[in-house]
Amino acid sequence: MQEPDIDLLNRFVNAYEQRHHYPETSSPSSRKKVFAALEQSLSCKLFDGDYSNLNSQGQLLYQRTKQLQLQLDNFLQSPLEKPQPQQIIIGLDEFVPSQSLLHYYPRFISELPLQQLKLVQLSSAQLQQQLCAGEIDIALRVAQQQKPPKTHSRRYCNLNLALACAARHSLSKHQQLCAEQLQRHRQLCLNHLPVELQLNRVNCWQLAHREMLHDLLVLGMGWAFAPRHWLESSFRNGSLIELHLSNYFSPTKLEIEILWLNSQHDSQVAQCLNLLGLSAYDG
Repeated sequence: MQEPDIDLLNRFVNAYEQRHHYPETSSPSSRKKVFAALEQSLSCKLFDGDYSNLNSQGQLLYQRTKQLQLQLDNFLQSPLEKPQPQQIIIGLDEFVPSQSLLHYYPRFISELPLQQLKLVQLSSAQLQQQLCAGEIDIALRVAQQQKPPKTHSRRYCNLNLALACAARHSLSKHQQLCAEQLQRHRQLCLNHLPVELQLNRVNCWQLAHREMLHDLLVLGMGWAFAPRHWLESSFRNGSLIELHLSNYFSPTKLEIEILWLNSQHDSQVAQCLNLLGLSAYDG
């Protein structure tokens, strides 16, 4: 028996099923033409003399062809399930760079096809809640005084800070400042910044949002310590000036803690930190 044409086999099955189940949909002459062409192409007999019934060889061919049709239909209707790369969700508070990650960490771009990383920005309380619920895999936030639950692992990294004021502010005229000079002017401070960054406890505006802090800073309403990546564009366009303290310890780093559940594989966390360009250390 020669190798049959798949299209001819499909027409054979359709014509045969119409012959037995749907006799009104096709004429006897058209069915006979298909059956005769199939026998001729295979150089074998599949039907009895008047093409009314299949012989044993024809029955076998019909069963095999029908089985092949069903397998092909299943294959075409159900695409192959390709293994999806594992997605890791990293939760960040507002101090940790988020939108600038792809700009500052180009390794993300080359590694994304291998590892799907999703970044979400949440409040510190939401980070803790979603981490415990398993909705995020890693949390990065300003370091807290209290110890995390025993179910969590913790490491630390640093974020660069800058001391700044508006170009129009009187402090901008000084290349070097002392702490006493700063304390004569209002400090702009976010509510949830560490207490050690509040150098002026008497004249300090507590703000809830970083956008408000930035706008008031540019308007010359005070000076502030803030994460450097918030202020970079304003430093470049000249609307803000970076200040330097001469006789006082000026904090240049903000400590960030990295939390993950103990059930999470450490190697997975280490891979994420590597992609983020973070050099984590034990507390």
